[in-house]
Amino acid sequence: MKRAGVIVGLFFLSLLPSCGADEKIVARVDDHELTETEAQIIMEHLGYDYANKADRIQFLNNWCELEAMRIELETKAPELSETVRLKAGMYMGELSRYYLIDELIRDQTDTSISTSEIKAYYQAHLEDFKLQDYLVKALFIKIPRGSKPEAALKEHFLLKNDKDLAKVNSYVKLYAEDFYFDDEEWIYFTELSKNIPLGKLNRDNLVLNRTKTYFSDEEFTYYINIIDYTLKDTPPPLDFVETQIKELILTGRMNQLRQKREKQLIQQVKRHHEINIHP
Repeated sequence: MKRAGVIVGLFFLSLLPSCGADEKIVARVDDHELTETEAQIIMEHLGYDYANKADRIQFLNNWCELEAMRIELETKAPELSETVRLKAGMYMGELSRYYLIDELIRDQTDTSISTSEIKAYYQAHLEDFKLQDYLVKALFIKIPRGSKPEAALKEHFLLKNDKDLAKVNSYVKLYAEDFYFDDEEWIYFTELSKNIPLGKLNRDNLVLNRTKTYFSDEEFTYYINIIDYTLKDTPPPLDFVETQIKELILTGRMNQLRQKREKQLIQQVKRHHEINIHP
């Protein structure tokens, strides 16, 4: 999907304002340059994470490949290149219409969503929110073997009282390679355990028994304390999907408004411009 999306990004790039002479250049094909700002805008538009080095490399490689193809066509087959330019102009118009109408619709959409509306949507769509993984509230610590607090953590990670949590926090700030604890927020167990070498440990038993355990490999000791969980194939707690529900409600409102107003908005825009047709 991303690979094909770079083509859209090349059209989108031509809509961007020119940047200053001091702008960092992140890619170049012959004398055609891509600035860091342009790359960030296009990558965000295409769903890339600019902060992720692998994403940047993939995107820049794709940009260079496509830009080289564009220049090659311009050189070897100028008539076809002109056809591409004209089609690109039409596509830019289609993109412009999409973004402009989307902005106009967004400005006119009521964004206030009541708690009762969120609850009603949740109850009406419980099947849509069924979990494919456990949600947990948990403590996880990854600490180098032999580090100073390792022995003490075997007691404190059980979180029997507030003092235990204070001890854990002081240790992990100094020694932990990785750490997670938020007893107010749910997290997918797969996400929590992605850097934990569970090996032969039974994932279902770990969660369902609210396991409190620790184990070691050659380099690290891992501490897991499952405080609470939700079952698979059940709806998640409402607070876990509240933001998602708000987005779904807003999207539904925008789509309804688009159906009612899109033609009218297009006519309004056209009245702002002098349009002549000579068939």
